[in-house]
Amino acid sequence: MQSLPDEPTSAATTAANDVKISIVVPTFCEAENLPELVRQLATAVTPTGWPWELIIVDDNSPDGTPQVLAMLRQEHPQVRFLIRKEDRGLSSAVLAGCTMARYGYIVVMDADLSHPPESVPSLVEPLLENTADFVIGSRYVAGGRTEDWGAFRWLNSAVATALSRPFVGAVKDSMAGFFAFRRQMLVSCDELNPIGYKIGLELLVKARVTRITEVPIVFRNRIHGQSKLSLKEQFRYLEHLSRLYDYKYPQGSPRLKFLIVGTLGACTALAAVHVLYKWIHLPYLPALTAGLLAMTAVTLVFFVRYVRTQRAFIIMRRPYLEFTLISAAEVAGGVLAGFFANRIWGPLPATLLSLLALMLVRYLLRKVFLHDVRGLHKTARPSSQTLANANCEQA
Repeated sequence: MQSLPDEPTSAATTAANDVKISIVVPTFCEAENLPELVRQLATAVTPTGWPWELIIVDDNSPDGTPQVLAMLRQEHPQVRFLIRKEDRGLSSAVLAGCTMARYGYIVVMDADLSHPPESVPSLVEPLLENTADFVIGSRYVAGGRTEDWGAFRWLNSAVATALSRPFVGAVKDSMAGFFAFRRQMLVSCDELNPIGYKIGLELLVKARVTRITEVPIVFRNRIHGQSKLSLKEQFRYLEHLSRLYDYKYPQGSPRLKFLIVGTLGACTALAAVHVLYKWIHLPYLPALTAGLLAMTAVTLVFFVRYVRTQRAFIIMRRPYLEFTLISAAEVAGGVLAGFFANRIWGPLPATLLSLLALMLVRYLLRKVFLHDVRGLHKTARPSSQTLANANCEQA
């Protein structure tokens, strides 16, 4: 990363001409909203006398966004933009914008005008007063609200916020995409590996922020365009949380996930053995083998998703081959334990002992011998390489 400017540490040393802010806005198909966004930002920030820049990072929108940005730059010299043709995504767009930022205070917001531009000075002020290291434009503190949300959207937001609670404590709106921080914070921040759209939560965790202030805002409904919050993005948020839990709780999180997947697989195996042995009257050993294979199939579903989304964190060189070999050892161990136990105690105790043996073999091979500590291997923090690796056009 390029060197960062020295920054004031208290209100007493923060002269007006020291306050310079970079506003980072990731976009995709927001051409209709951009002129109004720029106009409102200029109206809000210009009276403060602070030098400012607006950095738009667009993921090659097909709606004419590049042309709109070129026009806006002619009218407003504060506008800078980056058109990315590879390595796209909302969180990586924010990091790319932070890399481009020239000023010491960074504000991140959406382009759809759901985040009120007039609140930008309010987000920066706690940083200038040195009363906070991270400021959130919050919907859920006194004075904040949302416009016309339905029950499902409220429930979705409440669940997402509750899942992030172990990371942020008493923060009420950890899911906010409207926030401000000092650019210097990125220097001491651990490596960032965000998935999806909650880059703010990633920064809070990886920078180990303790002084957080929430400023009330009115979260507005968008006027133009469509929301990017799809079901796919919500699944990506869960994957992002999985990474953060591994980072924050490196011992407990992988073990908890191991038990969750193992429990789901064991329930599937018990159901399969019961149906095959009791209802279809298959001999016990083939029924047990089929049940254990069903348990392996459940594990495979999670493993495939994990390899696809977090391949950089896996220390296995050939994950699918090693999964197959380990699964074969698991099933063999489980069948062997069930075979001998059935001769002594009968089918049900034998099945339970077989599942226990399978889990023991799985733990020993994956967690002990292979040292499969998921999510702990880190990638590079945001730097100029973020831009160098992309086929992009910058203005």
